[in-house]
Amino acid sequence: MRFLPLDKLIHGQDGYRKRFKIDSIDLILSKENDQIVAFGAVCPHQEQSLEEGYIEDDIFACPRHQFAFDLKTGEHQAGHCQSLPIFEVNYDGNQVGILIGS
Repeated sequence: MRFLPLDKLIHGQDGYRKRFKIDSIDLILSKENDQIVAFGAVCPHQEQSLEEGYIEDDIFACPRHQFAFDLKTGEHQAGHCQSLPIFEVNYDGNQVGILIGS
Protein backbone atom coordinates (compact mmCIF):
# COMPACT_ATOMS: atom_id res chain seq x y z
CA MET A 1 0.00 0.00 0.00
CA ARG A 2 1.15 3.50 -0.80
CA PHE A 3 0.31 6.70 1.10
CA LEU A 4 -1.36 9.29 -1.13
CA PRO A 5 -1.18 12.71 0.55
CA LEU A 6 -4.20 14.94 -0.04
CA ASP A 7 -3.80 18.01 2.15
CA LYS A 8 -2.02 19.45 5.16
CA LEU A 9 -3.58 18.79 8.57
CA ILE A 10 -3.61 22.51 9.31
CA HIS A 11 -6.27 22.99 6.61
CA GLY A 12 -8.59 20.41 8.20
CA GLN A 13 -10.86 22.59 10.32
CA ASP A 14 -14.40 21.46 11.18
CA GLY A 15 -16.58 21.97 8.12
CA TYR A 16 -13.67 21.31 5.74
CA ARG A 17 -14.69 19.47 2.57
CA LYS A 18 -12.63 19.17 -0.60
CA ARG A 19 -12.93 17.01 -3.71
CA PHE A 20 -9.86 15.28 -5.18
CA LYS A 21 -9.56 13.60 -8.57
CA ILE A 22 -6.36 11.58 -8.88
CA ASP A 23 -6.09 9.14 -11.79
CA SER A 24 -9.22 6.98 -11.48
CA ILE A 25 -9.85 7.99 -7.85
CA ASP A 26 -12.57 10.60 -7.27
CA LEU A 27 -13.08 11.28 -3.56
CA ILE A 28 -14.05 13.82 -0.96
CA LEU A 29 -12.01 14.50 2.16
CA SER A 30 -14.19 15.95 4.89
CA LYS A 31 -13.93 16.93 8.54
CA GLU A 32 -17.06 17.09 10.68
CA ASN A 33 -17.23 16.91 14.50
CA ASP A 34 -13.43 16.46 14.75
CA GLN A 35 -13.56 13.36 12.51
CA ILE A 36 -11.79 13.23 9.14
CA VAL A 37 -13.35 10.90 6.57
CA ALA A 38 -12.72 10.13 2.90
CA PHE A 39 -15.44 8.77 0.63
CA GLY A 40 -16.38 8.51 -3.03
CA ALA A 41 -17.33 11.85 -4.59
CA VAL A 42 -20.28 10.52 -6.61
CA CYS A 43 -23.46 8.87 -5.32
CA PRO A 44 -23.77 5.30 -6.61
CA HIS A 45 -27.54 5.79 -6.98
CA GLN A 46 -27.68 8.38 -9.82
CA GLU A 47 -24.11 9.70 -10.00
CA GLN A 48 -24.94 12.92 -8.14
CA SER A 49 -21.93 14.90 -6.89
CA LEU A 50 -21.68 14.54 -3.12
CA GLU A 51 -19.89 17.81 -2.45
CA GLU A 52 -23.08 19.37 -1.04
CA GLY A 53 -24.35 16.41 1.03
CA TYR A 54 -24.41 16.42 4.81
CA ILE A 55 -23.01 14.27 7.61
CA GLU A 56 -24.80 13.41 10.82
CA ASP A 57 -23.87 10.63 13.28
CA ASP A 58 -21.46 8.88 10.86
CA ILE A 59 -24.13 8.86 8.13
CA PHE A 60 -23.67 10.76 4.88
CA ALA A 61 -26.80 11.88 2.99
CA CYS A 62 -26.80 12.55 -0.75
CA PRO A 63 -28.10 16.05 -1.57
CA ARG A 64 -30.39 14.86 -4.39
CA HIS A 65 -32.53 12.07 -2.87
CA GLN A 66 -31.15 11.99 0.69
CA PHE A 67 -29.91 8.43 0.19
CA ALA A 68 -28.00 7.72 3.40
CA PHE A 69 -24.67 5.88 3.57
CA ASP A 70 -22.74 4.61 6.59
CA LEU A 71 -19.33 6.35 6.58
CA LYS A 72 -17.63 3.37 8.24
CA THR A 73 -18.83 0.68 5.80
CA GLY A 74 -20.19 2.64 2.83
CA GLU A 75 -23.43 0.62 2.92
CA HIS A 76 -26.65 2.27 1.83
CA GLN A 77 -28.91 2.40 4.89
CA ALA A 78 -31.99 1.03 3.10
CA GLY A 79 -30.03 -1.36 0.87
CA HIS A 80 -31.46 0.00 -2.40
CA CYS A 81 -28.18 0.74 -4.18
CA GLN A 82 -24.47 -0.05 -4.26
CA SER A 83 -22.23 0.98 -1.40
CA LEU A 84 -20.41 4.30 -1.33
CA PRO A 85 -16.63 3.81 -1.60
CA ILE A 86 -14.93 4.56 1.72
CA PHE A 87 -11.20 5.27 1.93
CA GLU A 88 -9.07 4.72 5.01
CA VAL A 89 -7.67 8.04 6.20
CA ASN A 90 -4.00 7.99 7.18
CA TYR A 91 -1.45 10.55 8.34
CA ASP A 92 2.20 11.16 7.55
CA GLY A 93 3.73 14.01 9.51
CA ASN A 94 1.59 17.07 8.81
CA GLN A 95 -0.14 15.43 5.80
CA VAL A 96 -3.52 13.71 5.71
CA GLY A 97 -4.26 11.26 2.93
CA ILE A 98 -5.36 7.75 2.03
CA LEU A 99 -3.69 4.42 1.38
CA ILE A 100 -3.97 3.05 -2.15
CA GLY A 101 -2.79 -0.18 -3.76
CA SER A 102 0.82 -0.21 -4.92
